[in-house]
Amino acid sequence: MRFLRNLLIFLVVVVAILVVVGFVLPDGAHVERTVTINRPPSQVFTVLNGFRRFNEWSPWFDKDPSAKYTYSGPAVGVGSKSSWVGNKDVGSGSQTIVESRPYEFIKSALDFGDMGQANATYTLVAVGDGTKLTWGLDANAGGKLIGRYFNLMMDAMVGKDYDQGLAKLKALLEGMPVTDVAGVNGTEVTVAAKPIYFVSASATSDSAKAVLTDAYGRIGTFIAAHQIKMQDAPLTITTSYDDTSWKFDAAIVVDRNDVASADGIESGKTYAGKAVQFVHNGPYELLPAATKKAFSWLTLQGYKPTGNVMEEYVNDPTTVPPEQIQTRLTIPVQ
Repeated sequence: MRFLRNLLIFLVVVVAILVVVGFVLPDGAHVERTVTINRPPSQVFTVLNGFRRFNEWSPWFDKDPSAKYTYSGPAVGVGSKSSWVGNKDVGSGSQTIVESRPYEFIKSALDFGDMGQANATYTLVAVGDGTKLTWGLDANAGGKLIGRYFNLMMDAMVGKDYDQGLAKLKALLEGMPVTDVAGVNGTEVTVAAKPIYFVSASATSDSAKAVLTDAYGRIGTFIAAHQIKMQDAPLTITTSYDDTSWKFDAAIVVDRNDVASADGIESGKTYAGKAVQFVHNGPYELLPAATKKAFSWLTLQGYKPTGNVMEEYVNDPTTVPPEQIQTRLTIPVQ
């Protein structure tokens, strides 16, 4: 009996000590790992500022390739959300981007349900031609004693995964061509088909203005003659492009296109479906370079272009200075 009494006293003392020590332990835990990636910050940031490519470098994906992932909110930036349900190794939860400062910093709120919440951060610093990337994790026990003790093991549990993930991210990025997409940002949209009349044409960089002016003039005369109303900004739909020639459909969106085509003027509809849109501010002469950057951005985000680029000439270049000319690029994607 004395032995049992002494054992009980001992256990009570141990529990009391653990409780007292637990209240002294910090409520939060911080883990971070750093890697230098031989790519510019804009390229690294673009891959991280959304979840389309996350599983290509995530240290947890291989632990349960059958886990189910769903995505909501915008495709990139603040509000972009990824949720998952997996096995015991990856559990279930979600991560949502809550702060995004281009080429410098991203913060995501992590929610593990009954397991608690945390914040993950990416801090980017330009180093020569590359980027020093720090991946951080901040967890909070919420005043719970068991959580405070759990925090003591956080670095040992998460640090190895972070090292593995950063190594995979470095390999992924350095396997891509070097590209600076600073200033480029796309918005995923679902576009509806619009009725158009169009003229198929081709031009060089030197003749494009004259060819477009003639095409829009012909369409304008045609629709005016048939009391058809123009509904939106004039546009072009590129059918092929190289360094020497641009082939395209010069089109005008109309309220109806039920009048039979004539004199090379055809009726049709614009693309309908999933696309990413970009807004270019500046002279038309810079559009080829802007379009090339847009395609690089799509690749970094994990999109696959599937159709012809549509350029919408939002404002009149004769009424605004060259730097304020606005063009909207719409690129069909899957």
